[in-house]
Amino acid sequence: MDNFYLEVGHNHFGEKKEARKILNFFLKSKFQNITFMRHKRKWYDDRKKLGFNLELDKSFYKEAIAKCHSKKKKIGLSVAAEDTFLDLFDLKFDFYKLLSESINNFKLINLLNFKRKKIFISTGYKAKIYNIKNCLNRFNKKSNLELLHSPMTYNSKEINLRKINLLRKKFNLKVGFSNHFNDIRILNLVSAYQPNSIFVYCKPTKKVRRIYPDHEHAFYFNELTKMLKDYNYFNNLNLNLKSIKKIKIFPTIRK
Repeated sequence: MDNFYLEVGHNHFGEKKEARKILNFFLKSKFQNITFMRHKRKWYDDRKKLGFNLELDKSFYKEAIAKCHSKKKKIGLSVAAEDTFLDLFDLKFDFYKLLSESINNFKLINLLNFKRKKIFISTGYKAKIYNIKNCLNRFNKKSNLELLHSPMTYNSKEINLRKINLLRKKFNLKVGFSNHFNDIRILNLVSAYQPNSIFVYCKPTKKVRRIYPDHEHAFYFNELTKMLKDYNYFNNLNLNLKSIKKIKIFPTIRK
């Protein structure tokens, strides 16, 4: 599935063993794209004070890139600040994702300009039209850019999938969907809005009871496998915005 992107976030807990579980699932799966996250230095430091080291070292990323490329799969990096980005700046990631909280971090955007790679721009729930416009104006090459509608909410009334079309029309760019909702069935509706890409958080199979950093809106491997089948089914129905009103597939909150 070329248009699906697995997001790891920090569900590896900063542990190589956990990160490899996710990476190995990805390498054996039908998914073609995966992205890891680098947050701000202060974010990591604050959690270290609480006894949590959520930061993977550079050697893991080198290993992950090599394994992905050997399977002809793509690996990307979600970035939040220039300091932690510079730590991995020399590595050959295939694409980048600019986190919504850093959408007007122009120093970070300038660094991304040097990469000349595909760049996804998350709009989150705070970014206004003028924030997005200011961000886009800082990029040298618009053809490498794709916006992501990223409603960070567990309230189904706030998902507003129509914004995919609004962003597409307003900026004349490709627009994808980054899921932060806690019911995977939301993706059954997404095909009607024809997003260019879909980002979904993942986490290892439920063998031990633990709360992941991105727990509620991340999905276990077996759920992701079923999600692909369901998405293909609804996508083949060629749903449009009128027809989705006739069938009851809108998600309810997962308990």
